[in-house]
Amino acid sequence: MIRYVCCLLLALLTAPLVLAQSAPSGAVCVVKHQDKVLLVQDRVSSRYSLTGGYIDQGETPAQAALRELFEETGLRGRIVAPLGRWRSAELFACQSLSPIRAQSGTGAVSLLQAPNRDGEVLSALLIAPTTLPHALRRFPAQLDWIVPRLASIPDSEVTWVADFRSEANTLHDRELTLIRQVQSLIGPKALWLQLANLAGSTPFLLLLIPFLLPLLGWPSVWQLLFAMLWLALLTQLAKEAVAWPRPFNFMPDLAPHAVSGFGMPSGHTATAMLGWGLLLGWAWPKRRGAALTLALLLGSATGLARVWLGVHFISDVVAGLLLGLILLTLRSRLLPLASHYLAWLLLAGLAGMGAAILQSPTLAAIAIASLALLLGSQSRVNRTRRHPWLVGFIALSGCLLLSLLSTGLPLLISSSLLILSGQGILYGLWGLWLSHGIWWLLSLTDDHNRGMAPPQGTS
Repeated sequence: MIRYVCCLLLALLTAPLVLAQSAPSGAVCVVKHQDKVLLVQDRVSSRYSLTGGYIDQGETPAQAALRELFEETGLRGRIVAPLGRWRSAELFACQSLSPIRAQSGTGAVSLLQAPNRDGEVLSALLIAPTTLPHALRRFPAQLDWIVPRLASIPDSEVTWVADFRSEANTLHDRELTLIRQVQSLIGPKALWLQLANLAGSTPFLLLLIPFLLPLLGWPSVWQLLFAMLWLALLTQLAKEAVAWPRPFNFMPDLAPHAVSGFGMPSGHTATAMLGWGLLLGWAWPKRRGAALTLALLLGSATGLARVWLGVHFISDVVAGLLLGLILLTLRSRLLPLASHYLAWLLLAGLAGMGAAILQSPTLAAIAIASLALLLGSQSRVNRTRRHPWLVGFIALSGCLLLSLLSTGLPLLISSSLLILSGQGILYGLWGLWLSHGIWWLLSLTDDHNRGMAPPQGTS
């Protein structure tokens, strides 16, 4: 027994030495101007760190550091000198080969030339590391480690500008003026627009599902999920194909918070149009004209909120409204497909292929959720309405737990890969929970519900 304890202690004592001697798995570029360092905001955690990432097979650490600098910021650079090893990453003093375009006053850096501006990076800043709040640091110890070494890094040239509007096309340039006018007219605080923005939020609609289950029943909710997942797939594919920036990419002060991905079309607007159009249509089956009109108003209000928030152009909103309206018009053909196994497989397959080709976490989430919903729906458990409010309570409890876990991951883990992997698992659990878990728990309270096939329209 003593021998095992000694071996364990020896392993723990030598582990840091072994890790220090192992080959580095990451590489980082440190670019600075005077007392300010170039930091990028991670999309997953919303926290800031130096530019860098994993070393690809066949790359040297120096090559990986320069590649990550270009992918995340659009800047080409050169290695000046190695700075040393921090944990499993090699850090290099780098210098930009072209001037960094930064906004006077805020230190916001233009990412319009960055290949990955739609993916892992939300924004970039030139900022003194000591002034960055601890809560906004992705790797706090790494920034503390680099501060004493900044004096050895040569400055990169910076071009200070009022904004990046000169890089906008003619349409976006005109819309930027309109967005500024909308914000000035409405003012910084508008509760009704904040609520309208919430109405088009996918997480909000997902949290409504536990309340919709007792009111609509599982078959209608199943159709709603099918339609909304197809909309999310089409929206994301359209964003990747058009690849238009967002307003704050040109004028950072337009938006209080950056959001990820391209802007065209507006997913919030399309979601509000289709989601509320379906719900209102089911609520007022004999007044479809009134339901459609109200859905158009809700969708338009959501679009106005997105413009007011500075995260979408007016053209993005119009495109999102049209996409949602088209799918809503085709609901009589779209919704019956929810009862077909192959339609769900096609949805998951297209999303999965898109995720692999485009390296899109959003498409991966759609694929995982779709496949999990499909697998759960094949279970022989009766999706009953005999205990409607119990169904809603159980559904809400599970959804809230999964939401809390998903929100908490970025606060507990620094690695984007681990966070995305964890969230992917939670998307799968969410799909299994809605399509099987809720009803399995209910079946334990009623022996008559065991072993019964799912109702028509769920498989």
